[in-house]
Amino acid sequence: MEAVRKLNDDIRRRQIWTDDGIRLSLRYYGDDRAPCVLMAHGFGQTQYAWEETGRRLAAAGWQAVSYDARGHGESDRAPSGEYDFEQFIEDFRRVCASLPNRPAVIGASMGGLTALLAHSEKPKVDLSSLVLVDIAPRWDDSGVEAMLAFMRQNPKGFETLDDAIEAVRGFLPHRRRNGSGDGLTRNLRQASDGRWYWHWDPAMLALAEKSSNLQSRLKSASRRLKIPTLLVAGGQSEMIGQEHIEEFLKLAPHAEQATVEEASHMVAGDRNDHFMGAVTPFLKRQAAQGAS
Repeated sequence: MEAVRKLNDDIRRRQIWTDDGIRLSLRYYGDDRAPCVLMAHGFGQTQYAWEETGRRLAAAGWQAVSYDARGHGESDRAPSGEYDFEQFIEDFRRVCASLPNRPAVIGASMGGLTALLAHSEKPKVDLSSLVLVDIAPRWDDSGVEAMLAFMRQNPKGFETLDDAIEAVRGFLPHRRRNGSGDGLTRNLRQASDGRWYWHWDPAMLALAEKSSNLQSRLKSASRRLKIPTLLVAGGQSEMIGQEHIEEFLKLAPHAEQATVEEASHMVAGDRNDHFMGAVTPFLKRQAAQGAS
């Protein structure tokens, strides 16, 4: 069961349903016949985090696909209010199965971990390559705590968009300012009371608080990783440091690594130009080797 709607000349929207009845929202950038790059966002983000990346990939000859994970953005929230990481992995598998060809994956934080487990564990999802964005099998717990502390703030929403903008500036002071706030509105929804709320389900915070339980499993998945892999880290990351990068490269010695020096954990959003400068050559090289 699906619905497809054209948004403009190069972006299309589609909805697919999971086995447990959750509706997932997808967007497609570029030509349907082009090689596919699937973009998976991080915890508390939405697929709009990939809009600039998607447009650039489409212009470079790929079809870029993004989706809102359950509980995020325009995808459904769990009616029970309960979330399990296995659901996110199964949803990723469902999205991959809906694509016209085997994708390369760019996964930020939670999206990268989801892709890593879905590819390395049975039933294995076949991927052509994997880009992990500022995430590794082990991370700095204080970075997660800082993120969760920010997400727990303002449970009653914001009276105005300016209030939300100031909250984000306080959490991400290094971000270049955008006076319009247009991008931020896509991560918020206005409720019937007129207040603005983040576009994710607060019930998911209980799942994020247990994320460290995955680390041993992620190490095992990394040892089994054989496809071309690139880890792109933020030089100012709050989540992973050099020790975490080196540990991952020992687990997956074939993997490549790049650093976007002026970026934090939100690498693609902080410095998309430099991020694309690291990712595009990797994707082009893998595509050329796959065609030979």
